Amino acid sequence: MFGLLMPVLLLVSLAVYGLTRDGVSRFNQQQQGLERANLQVEFDGLLQQRRSELLEVRTAVELSRHEVQDHLLLRSYLARHWVLVVNHHGELRPLLPNSRQSDGTLEALVKELEPQLANEGFQTERSGFASLRDQPLAYISLPLKHRSWRGLLMVQTINEEVIQPLIARHVRMDGVRIVPAELTTPQALQLPTLFGPPLELKPQYRSQFTDDLSSKMLHLQLLMLTLILVALLLFFLLAQRSMLHPLRRFSIQLDSQLANHKQSQPMPLGGDRELAELAQLCNELFRQRHHNRQQKNTLLRAVSDAVVMVDNKARIELVNPVAERLLAVDHGPVRQCTLSSLVAGSAGQELHGALTELLGSGRINQEGKVVVPRGERWQTLEYNAARTLDGEGNTLGAVMVLRDVTRSEQMKQELQQKSERDHTTGLFNRHVFERTLDDLAKRRGQHAVCYMDLNRFKLINDSCGHEAGDRMLRDVAHEMTQCCRSGDLLARIGGDEFALIMPDTSALEAARLLKTLSDGVQGITLYWDSGSYKVGISIGVAFLRHGEQTPRETFKDAEIACHATKAKGGESQIHFFDSLDQDLAHQRNAPLWAMRINDAIVNDDLVLFYQPIEPVHGSSDKRKCEILLRIKEEGGRILAPGQFIAAAERFNLMPQVDRAVIRKSFEWLARNSHLWDSQVISINLSGTTLSSDGLVSYIDQMCETYRIPSHTVCFEVTETAAIGNENHALEILHALRRRGFAFALDDFGSGFASYGYLRQLPVDYVKIDGCFVRNLANNPKDYAIVKSIHDVCRVMGIETVAEFVEDQETLQRLKTIGVNYAQGYGLGRPKDLETYHPVLEAQDAMMET
Repeated sequence: MFGLLMPVLLLVSLAVYGLTRDGVSRFNQQQQGLERANLQVEFDGLLQQRRSELLEVRTAVELSRHEVQDHLLLRSYLARHWVLVVNHHGELRPLLPNSRQSDGTLEALVKELEPQLANEGFQTERSGFASLRDQPLAYISLPLKHRSWRGLLMVQTINEEVIQPLIARHVRMDGVRIVPAELTTPQALQLPTLFGPPLELKPQYRSQFTDDLSSKMLHLQLLMLTLILVALLLFFLLAQRSMLHPLRRFSIQLDSQLANHKQSQPMPLGGDRELAELAQLCNELFRQRHHNRQQKNTLLRAVSDAVVMVDNKARIELVNPVAERLLAVDHGPVRQCTLSSLVAGSAGQELHGALTELLGSGRINQEGKVVVPRGERWQTLEYNAARTLDGEGNTLGAVMVLRDVTRSEQMKQELQQKSERDHTTGLFNRHVFERTLDDLAKRRGQHAVCYMDLNRFKLINDSCGHEAGDRMLRDVAHEMTQCCRSGDLLARIGGDEFALIMPDTSALEAARLLKTLSDGVQGITLYWDSGSYKVGISIGVAFLRHGEQTPRETFKDAEIACHATKAKGGESQIHFFDSLDQDLAHQRNAPLWAMRINDAIVNDDLVLFYQPIEPVHGSSDKRKCEILLRIKEEGGRILAPGQFIAAAERFNLMPQVDRAVIRKSFEWLARNSHLWDSQVISINLSGTTLSSDGLVSYIDQMCETYRIPSHTVCFEVTETAAIGNENHALEILHALRRRGFAFALDDFGSGFASYGYLRQLPVDYVKIDGCFVRNLANNPKDYAIVKSIHDVCRVMGIETVAEFVEDQETLQRLKTIGVNYAQGYGLGRPKDLETYHPVLEAQDAMMET
């Protein structure tokens, strides 16, 4: 029996020793991991202490509290915490108490730091570590509001004297070195580095503690084996139960202690001396484990976010109080539970799945968001999970940090809604409309795009104020929304302008819906200050078909159609854009013509033509001609004014065009000074030019530049332009008349003028509109109108000019009436002004007559 028990006892002793040694090794690794984490916290705390000291110094400096400043500087100086300042030239200087002088060590430190901080802006607070000549330094910099200094910093040398207090509470740690970081080292304790190579903490552990424990355990095992052998020899003296019972009891107590994670009860020291000694060692280990666990729990309680620690099977090991509140844990212990069993709904499954996926993959961390139901409301949680590894890179588990971001998500949604909605009407704004409009290019089918403009809305704003206007806008928006379909998009894109997109819509469906919408808007009545107001609506519609044109071009067509229906003066009309409509086509091309006109002005591509104005009775002492405008294209093609003048008037380019014509005409006269006594040129002025500021001063400037006499120029203005802004126009006409320029009233009879205006306007010529002259030979009414105009002008001393004279019969009738001058294709077609020869022109006119 003794021979049989020997190998069994030997194997059992070895197994116990191996299991105990393995347990002690794992425990030691866990403790070292906690001490590494605590060590990094200690160094962060060192920076915070220096920062607090530097904040006190900055406060004293900025408030000019010199006694407090000197006291704080003396305290830092005695502690070898150097305080430095940086002036506005970037120069580094020590800040010392009044009773101290700078020594060589400090001067050397300043000299070495200054180049390292040459690019430092000192605009923000910074802290960290750096290495100078292999000497680690703690560094804190703060911006400073001072007339001489812009930055304040504190530097402390990190030596053994500083490190030892930091590691004093770490019993397993023998020392710490700050060394350049090795990027390939896993779980390195990185330090925040401000300049120079990255730094890390390299802790050194005492091997004596573990070795002593292992040695004692080995000795104890050997002692136990010896005792067992002796006991076997004394088998007949000792009973089997009395030998094995203490060991069994010790094993049970040891397992109980290992399984106890919340508290540490000391193992009883009674019994055999060997077991008592082993129990004492185990009690010491358990006390250290309990102490470290308490420290960890304290750290977790101090964290403001929810922290959940799980093992490598995604089972919960530890949660902090914030996590208990956030996860609403109120049904007992959560250890060994999963998040899917704690968090209701799909959110728990998603969190558990994220942990399982992380633990089973090679990723280090994983993040995301989940929505958790909380009764009638929802809570948004943001999670960030990271794997925990042992010293060999094996996965121990994971740590998941949860943060409640419900409020921030709500704010994001509110901000997004504000950025997409019009604050007055609650409709979508222009940005959302344009984004949706551009997306239509990807969709097939036919889509209606509408541009809507309110009529008489300005009357409400001007009469009742913007508050009433906003009320009307809200009522209109509400009525429009009621008429739209679920898939339509209605937006407010301007003050009283709206836009509507109706996807996959036929023309008939669009017409019916818009008719209902128009009737609804017309039915709105605003009662304000004992008055009632109504608005109308003009709607332009264009259809977007896949591949035909861009959505922006379609919307532009809808806008053109809307402006066309407003120009007709109708009330609440709907106009569908038709590409075959020439008027709409011209309006569509108007922006391109406006750009072409502007380029022509800038590049001097405007070309002047002329058309002679001939005397009807005999000859005249001075030749007359009207200056006409053309544009020359790159290929040399000449464009007539009918193609671009309308665009120039629409986009208010006529003042620039007329000034360019005046400049080029004056330049031509300056180059042909021999014609000054025999030639008068007529230059047209538009209504917008006549109403613009600075016209008289510009003409004075051109006269001074080219030095031409004013009697060689006659300005032509239409009767509509002359009386459209009567007071301002009269001031300009009289001012130019005083300078010697002549004036002609163009297109007389076609506007809304009367003979009464002829008494007010300082004109020398009246040009009878061609609509009365073209059929003069065959229409007695036109003959009577022309004769009436001429008779009135003759009495008032104004000469008359007949336009659109195209044949000899009309010219003969004009002679009979007594009209002074004639102009038209029958007397001469427009030609390039550079080819003008007055002698040849006169001969040609005489031959034709």
